[in-house]
Amino acid sequence: MDIEQLLAQRARMVDTEMLNLLSDIKPPELAAAVSYAISSKGKRIRPALVTLASEAVGGTAEKACFAGASIELIHSSSLVLDDVIDKSEKRRGKSTVHTLWGNDMALLTVQILAALSLRIAARDPRLIHAIADSLFYMGEGEAMELVDFAKDKKSYLDLAFRKTGSLFSSAAEVGALVGGGDETQINDLKGYGNHIGIAFQIRDDILDCISKEDEIGKPVKKDLFMGRPSIVLLDAINSGISIERMMKCNNGELMDLVSESIENAKITANEEYEIAKSKLDNLDDSFARTKLNELGEYIISRSK
Repeated sequence: MDIEQLLAQRARMVDTEMLNLLSDIKPPELAAAVSYAISSKGKRIRPALVTLASEAVGGTAEKACFAGASIELIHSSSLVLDDVIDKSEKRRGKSTVHTLWGNDMALLTVQILAALSLRIAARDPRLIHAIADSLFYMGEGEAMELVDFAKDKKSYLDLAFRKTGSLFSSAAEVGALVGGGDETQINDLKGYGNHIGIAFQIRDDILDCISKEDEIGKPVKKDLFMGRPSIVLLDAINSGISIERMMKCNNGELMDLVSESIENAKITANEEYEIAKSKLDNLDDSFARTKLNELGEYIISRSK
């Protein structure tokens, strides 16, 4: 089973858990918006990480599915909120929640998704702290973007942890908790999630510069046009390339102009992946450990 087949398999398992939560939401308009947000699915990488972390410490994917659903609901809530803040009209090739139902209903959708996450996580109260941590850090990350916090690589990595790495870290943590891991295993898997999440964010930044909109299902060069922090753009700016010069480029021209910064970003993503891999050294050899390594390789090489 290759990594994409595994992601598809785990997505089906987790989606069943989430769909069971939708029957009692009122009014129908809110229920429709919440259902739409959940159905607008990507690769479901974070819940797959939950199940693999559980298996890596001796648990099962099946018993970790509810925890995977909890993490994916937090992720879905963050995407709806991102789209409201960024005024994005497309997400994964589909209209965003706020363009269909308006900003007010979109913000209520964010609240319900977070509430559903906590409701399902409460099956095992040990998970609540990890879920709360990710919500807190992700809120900080959104605010850091708004106030132009990141100015260099160090501050960017801090932002990338809060914005993206924290939820990957929580995903690995809840999986290890449900799977019965000991304190060392839980901490190692949290570290893996943290660094693989940062690598994921760096790859997103690279794709924003090198992709076409129809390839990734959302606007490209968004970081540039919205003035949002990106490791590629920060490196380019700090090497003397002005925002104004980059703004005048089409996609191909931008790739050429910041090609060195793109390569530097790839190096940093690979460094984060290598740190993540090292966090798995103390785990027993297993199918799950192998797939966690493959998941990291997939994250830093993905095309969408």
